[in-house]
Amino acid sequence: MKIQFVLKKEIKKLFNLKKFKNIFVSRKQLKLVSLIFLFIPIFSQKQIFSDIDTSEFQIENNNYINWKKNYPVEKNNIKWKKINIGEKNKKDIIWQKIENNEDNILPIKESIKYQELSKNNKGISSFNRSIVFNDSLVGPDVSWLVPPGFKWNSNYKFDASIRGHNRRKKGENFFGWNNGDAVGQLYFQFLDNKKTSFGINFGIRSVYKGSAAGGKTSIGEGQSLGFRIDRRISATEGFSLGAEQLLHFDGLTDTGRDIYLSVSKAMWSNNKKGFFPLHIFTFGVATGKMSEGNIKFLCSNLLGGSGTELLHQRRLCWSPVFSIARVHNKNFSTFFEYNSKFFLLGKSIIPFNKIPLRSTLAVQLSDHIDNYKIKNFNELKWVFRLSLGF
Repeated sequence: MKIQFVLKKEIKKLFNLKKFKNIFVSRKQLKLVSLIFLFIPIFSQKQIFSDIDTSEFQIENNNYINWKKNYPVEKNNIKWKKINIGEKNKKDIIWQKIENNEDNILPIKESIKYQELSKNNKGISSFNRSIVFNDSLVGPDVSWLVPPGFKWNSNYKFDASIRGHNRRKKGENFFGWNNGDAVGQLYFQFLDNKKTSFGINFGIRSVYKGSAAGGKTSIGEGQSLGFRIDRRISATEGFSLGAEQLLHFDGLTDTGRDIYLSVSKAMWSNNKKGFFPLHIFTFGVATGKMSEGNIKFLCSNLLGGSGTELLHQRRLCWSPVFSIARVHNKNFSTFFEYNSKFFLLGKSIIPFNKIPLRSTLAVQLSDHIDNYKIKNFNELKWVFRLSLGF
């Protein structure tokens, strides 16, 4: 302890000097300083480092020594054990009952299937009056007569379609054919690129012959030819310019020169792609069977008239048309249509996912004859369309 006291005293004297100008270090003082720095670590190590807590290092060191003794790390001593984490997690799952899915807490089955097909983000396209998801999965119709404005899909080139209506009189069965009539159409969309498609359509005025009023003409009569050009604006928008039954090959065609320009917009629920319902809005102007109503403009004798009657050629006029559809899922839809002649409320279904067979039935809520007055149940009539693609 005396040595330590002397060392400290000498250090004090050495480092407490206030003036450094005339300091001369002798050999004796130099030896003394050297001895101080040599003996301090030996005699006063405990005092110098007394403020440092080494307990943590000692504990960790002891733990490591004990672990090493109990678990010697050698290749031959390693023992592997299989742990089934999955079974343990299953027991820890806490299930909660959800009464509704308004906030999309749970994934929607139809949405998942659509999103799996939407990796390339090809959007909505058309197939006659139907819509197509991601250019491959055919959905239901979104109208009866008004053509949607989406680009024709790239997967199916052909479509065969029959459309018709009954002629119910007061007191007759609602679901009866009641001397109804139908026409046939074949579509072939043979030119296609990323944004544009072009094709032709062939019409047949008569697909039935019999005792009913609609069966007085022979099958195959009233042949006509038309075209269709579609243009994609975006993944959910497009427009179409076309004409069904534009050129009549004989004087037996009364299905009308249905020239049209239509624009369509698709909107997903909550603006989230793939979450049904999907809403389809189509607006346009058209002639022929889509301009027989009371609202008309730009009437002329162009192309020999409207082609809607055999005995009397009416002028070719233009009328506004529209269709608003709600696609509930990839197989079922409902729509509200105004085609100048009728206000329709319809539904469409595609029962098979891999077969593009679509069935559409719509009720005539009103027509132009009664100035679009809503009909009562005894006056209601219906229209239909059957389509098969290949």
